[in-house]
Amino acid sequence: MKKLVYLACVLMIGAITITSCRKYEEGPNISLRSKEARIANNWRIESAQLNGVNVSADPYYTKQKHFFYRNKSYINTIINTTTLEATNLTGEWKLFDNDTKIAITTKNFSGNIDSTVEYNIIKLYNKQFWIRRTDNTLELHFIPTE
Repeated sequence: MKKLVYLACVLMIGAITITSCRKYEEGPNISLRSKEARIANNWRIESAQLNGVNVSADPYYTKQKHFFYRNKSYINTIINTTTLEATNLTGEWKLFDNDTKIAITTKNFSGNIDSTVEYNIIKLYNKQFWIRRTDNTLELHFIPTE
């Protein structure tokens, strides 16, 4: 009987520890793939909120593609909604703050000025990647491109 009580206590403590150690607001608790491997993908924006307003239908967001590579390089393809010309912003990404945040550094369209934007990672699954700017002005929900 004592062994059964002991085992139940150990399991409860383990369950509490696992659920309280969530790194991201929306999970996951545990993953077999590394954070870098889950980020490294070709993503498109499923939904976007700018200053609390849903801008998901805005062509500026719906036509963007974000390419995060394993070597930490990054490309953001933006389609001009008027001319339909594609422009690429290139740069790098890196995790920091105990892998709870991501910094994306890009060069402007002329390729000579670096700009870094920091995001809190909200959710990081193989098929979902949610980030929010650290100033809380923009939240992006990514899904893999088809």
